[in-house]
Amino acid sequence: MTDFLSRLDGACAANQSLVCVGLDVDPDKMPIPDVADFNAAIVDATAGLVCCYKPNLAFYEALGIPGLKALEVTIAHIRQAAPQAIIIGDAKRGDIGNSGTAYAHAMFQVWDFDAVTVNAWGGRDTVEPFLTQPGRGVFVWCRGSNPGSSDLQDLSVSTPHGNMPQYQHLAREVKTWSAANNLGLVVGATVPDQLKAVRDICPNMPILIPGVGAQGGALESAVQQGAASNGRRAIINSSRGIIYASQGPNFAQAAGREAAKLRDAINTILDAEGKGWP
Repeated sequence: MTDFLSRLDGACAANQSLVCVGLDVDPDKMPIPDVADFNAAIVDATAGLVCCYKPNLAFYEALGIPGLKALEVTIAHIRQAAPQAIIIGDAKRGDIGNSGTAYAHAMFQVWDFDAVTVNAWGGRDTVEPFLTQPGRGVFVWCRGSNPGSSDLQDLSVSTPHGNMPQYQHLAREVKTWSAANNLGLVVGATVPDQLKAVRDICPNMPILIPGVGAQGGALESAVQQGAASNGRRAIINSSRGIIYASQGPNFAQAAGREAAKLRDAINTILDAEGKGWP
C-alpha cells in the first residue's frame, strides 16, 4: 500500500484542493430524512472539489444502529463516487493496551477509514496501535478550536527544551513517534498564533484544521499559518458551512457551490503567496 502522505498529497493534487468536507449529520438541519441519501447527495455534488471527507462518528452514534448503518453506506458511496478522496474518521479515540488495539482495528479494518483522529492524553502508547499501517493516517488532537482548549492545552509545562505550552510539547513529541510518514496534527483555525507555532515545530507534517466557517476561524490566516512551505499539507475542514448551505431542495447544489467557493478562496490565497498549484 502507498504510504499515507503520498495518498494525501495525491488526493489534494487530483482536485487542486485543500478542502475537507465534514459530514456532521443532524436530522434537525437535514432537508431530507435519510442520512445516507443526504450524504450521497453532498458527496456527489462535491467529489470534484475536495481532497477529504470527515464523518464525525459522534453524530452517527447519536442515531443508534440506523446511524451506524448510514455511516457504512456513506463510506461505500465515497469509495465509488470519489475514489481519490481520503476519508477521515473523526473519532478522537485514545486508550491503552488491548483497548487501543481494538479501537485501531475498528477504525481501519472494520470501518475502513483512511485516517482517524486520536486523543493522545494517555501518551505515546495510546497512539502507537494506530501507527502500524503506513497507508493509514493518524491525526493527533493537538490544539482545539473551542475556547475551553486553553484550559489544558495552553498550560505551561516543563520539558527538556524548556517551559512551553502543553500543545507545543505534544507537537514536538509527535514528531518523534513515527517513521512511517502517517502522522498529522489537529489544530483549530480559530487559534492562528497556535497554528503558526505548531507549523514552525512540524514544518512538513499534515495539519487538519477545523473551525473555518461556522466556528468563525479566519480562512486567510488558516492557510497562511497552516500550510507547509510549499503550500500543501493543510487540510481545511468545513462542515456546517458546506453541508447546510441550504436546507431546501437545492441543498446539494448549494453545498457544491460553497465547496467550490472555499476551494477557490484557498487557492487564491496560495497564489498570492506564490504557492499555487502547478
